[in-house]
Amino acid sequence: MMIPAAEEQLKFITHIQRILDEGSFVATYKFALIMSLADYAVENGDDSGAALQLTTRDIAESFVEYYWRQAVPYAHGNLQAPVRVLKQGTGQQPVVLSRIMDLHNLFNGSLSAARKDAKIWGVLLNKVAATIAQMPLWKLQVVGRSIVPFMYEQHGRGNTINLHPGVVYNFRRFYDLIRNLVQGAWIRHVRILNVDLLGESDLAEFLFGAERTVLPGLRAVLRDVQADDCFYCKGKLREGGDIDHFVPWSRYPLDLGHNFVLAHAVCNRSKRDFLAAPCHLENWQKRNQLHGKELAREFDARSILHNQEATEKIAFWAYSQAETAGSNLWFRKDDVLPIDHSWRQALLHEYVNFQC
Repeated sequence: MMIPAAEEQLKFITHIQRILDEGSFVATYKFALIMSLADYAVENGDDSGAALQLTTRDIAESFVEYYWRQAVPYAHGNLQAPVRVLKQGTGQQPVVLSRIMDLHNLFNGSLSAARKDAKIWGVLLNKVAATIAQMPLWKLQVVGRSIVPFMYEQHGRGNTINLHPGVVYNFRRFYDLIRNLVQGAWIRHVRILNVDLLGESDLAEFLFGAERTVLPGLRAVLRDVQADDCFYCKGKLREGGDIDHFVPWSRYPLDLGHNFVLAHAVCNRSKRDFLAAPCHLENWQKRNQLHGKELAREFDARSILHNQEATEKIAFWAYSQAETAGSNLWFRKDDVLPIDHSWRQALLHEYVNFQC
């Protein structure tokens, strides 16, 4: 028996979360790959903690199943909005989805009918397996500029992997948790790609709280405190600017006033779900210390919830989790930095004048 220790189990989940928070997603293939690996572990593995070898052909069918239901035009109530299959990539539809759309039309949406045509189904699975080997398999464990080979060795090519001892056990043990994490990230990614069709809200956000809470007057308050400068790059905000969760929503759903900053749209998009580098953290902490009471009065006047102490404690927790995970921190544009102990100085008011 080689069941991973509790610390190793926690580290596995933390690495999954890092991929979802910090990984680069041109298309949604990585989401489908994680889920297909989890499915294979459940269906073909055991709880011994042993390693397991598999090929991309072994998971191709599960990969197809995840996209099959998404290969139809999105039904919505807005008659003025276009009707189309939701985008799953930043450019043209990913090739896997395009092929599945063709088969979906050919078999009138029947997955069972497509499976019964052995020749067509086999060709599809072979092509999907080749795409997995070419695209997401060797990029899945790349986080920022680092490789984190916690699931399998990062050979960089080929269609065969050996899941490390304990990986199958972790996939089986935490299947529901992993599924929820991946599906949530997948939903967020697709919504960003299809904002013109979905708008700013969908059912998941309606049920569980919108990421972009409507806070009347918040932008004006932040512009005054920041003197019309972007919080991150310090350039002038020629337009309204984006309201950004300094501690990202994906890390913790923190809609308290002191967590918000105003930034250029390009800075906000670059930062994404990363925690910010120590220089930004120090500036954020200084802002809240210098203007905390002023901000609190303005928040009260606009009925914006706030709790500066709780916000700082949540930030400390978020950075502590990131340090344990060995996460990268966003610095500027596409630059990230490995986390170290220096973030503690900023949150403990031991300012060292970090340079952005």
